[in-house]
Amino acid sequence: MRVSFGDEGVEVPDDLGQALLAALREERVQPSQASSFDELTALVERIGGVTRHLTTAKELAMCSADASGGYSNRRALGDAAGMSASQLARVLEGHGLPRDRRSGGVDLVVAFRAAGDDALHPHAELDVTGLPEFTLPPAPGAEPGAEFAGRELTFYYRPQVPIARADLGRSAGYTLRHPERGLTACVSGRVFDALAGDPRLDPTRPNGR
Repeated sequence: MRVSFGDEGVEVPDDLGQALLAALREERVQPSQASSFDELTALVERIGGVTRHLTTAKELAMCSADASGGYSNRRALGDAAGMSASQLARVLEGHGLPRDRRSGGVDLVVAFRAAGDDALHPHAELDVTGLPEFTLPPAPGAEPGAEFAGRELTFYYRPQVPIARADLGRSAGYTLRHPERGLTACVSGRVFDALAGDPRLDPTRPNGR
């Protein structure tokens, strides 16, 4: 079966295609046409991959909604996500957002330097004197056009910026993580654009892969 959206499409097993159509139409789930163990386990694997991808997309949308203004109706957001208040807070925290907007903020990366290069990116005029910093090693598996993926980078961030002032926009939910320091940092829009395709810019949660 070919599943198409506009001019783009992909060939998928019939069972997966039917399941996707039923989900989008909010119809009942039908029994699988596959019958052998190998066919069914292959279907399970494909559905698992789609589910993980959609879960990431869902969580990014949740983060964008929460960061979209000075006030967030987390009760309505939790209802839309089918989550309790504590579950919602845990998901948002995993993406660098505060568990409690009234008392917490985001650690916001505003600039970086590549090893062996004194230039400050993405805007050289920014004053980073006194800002905390952390360094991440080169990242394999970058997408084409990821300018800095093969280089060690030092990042400068502003600690605990109120979410209403962070202006995350479409970067909400994407983070840079330094596990040894227990740091999960959000990124400014300009840093997000400069690191496009860099696998260090992670849209997932450490415990939600």
